[in-house]
Order: sequence, then C-alpha cells, then structure tokens
Amino acid sequence: MSKNVAIVQSYFDAVSKGDFDTVGSLFADDVIWYQPGDGIQSGTYNGKEAVFAHLGNFMKWSNGTFVIDEIEYLSSNADLVSAAIHFKAEKGDLKLAMKGMDLLRVEDSKIKEVWLFSERIADEDAFWNAASKD
Repeated sequence: MSKNVAIVQSYFDAVSKGDFDTVGSLFADDVIWYQPGDGIQSGTYNGKEAVFAHLGNFMKWSNGTFVIDEIEYLSSNADLVSAAIHFKAEKGDLKLAMKGMDLLRVEDSKIKEVWLFSERIADEDAFWNAASKD
C-alpha cells in the first residue's frame, strides 16, 4: 500500500468511527473540498473550519444517519488517491443510497484537496435540499 493510500485509508477509517480529531489531523489546514451539484450542500469549502461545518451539516440534516458504508477500492496515481465508495443517509421518509468516487490529493502527508463525484447528483441534491428543511 502506498503512503498516500494509507493516509486516505486512515481518513476513511476515522470517519467511520466518528474520530474527527484524527480526520482533522489528516487534513491540511488549508484543505479545499469540492462538493458537486446544485443543491444546498454543493460548492467549494476552503479550510478545515469550513469543511468541518459542511460535514457537520450532513450529520445534522440526516439525523446522524449519513455513512460511507462501503469502500470498494482505493487506487493511487502519484499524489492523487481515488476511492470508489457507497454512501447512504435517511431522514424520515427520505432515503439516499448511491455510489460515488472521491478523489483526494495528498501533499506533505496531508489531505490537501477533495473532489467528490456522485452516481446520481440530481437525486443527492434533492435529498439534501429536502432533508435540510426540517
């Protein structure tokens, strides 16, 4: 396993345990997070504080049910690591479950940039837009 893949694996392990101290230690202070789509969650988030607020909204809007429940594989190419994942969340009658691809750039042993790609971004947008209203 490459060093960068090990860093990204540690990130996903920490997220799955809710260990956000470790997540924070793996992010560069000036991390940039690119969230796809045209929904309430979409946009570019700059710095740890903004990224953590963004991730916190996923938990708040889903009543704590948002999870990455499968990492199909991790693969690296120099400083980039791709992660084929499956994620899900629910809130009341609303349900979200789909595949995604996360692309993370590692610089100086820290996650510097994160790009997310969703299997059905319009469905994801609809879920978060509706879930955020309650």
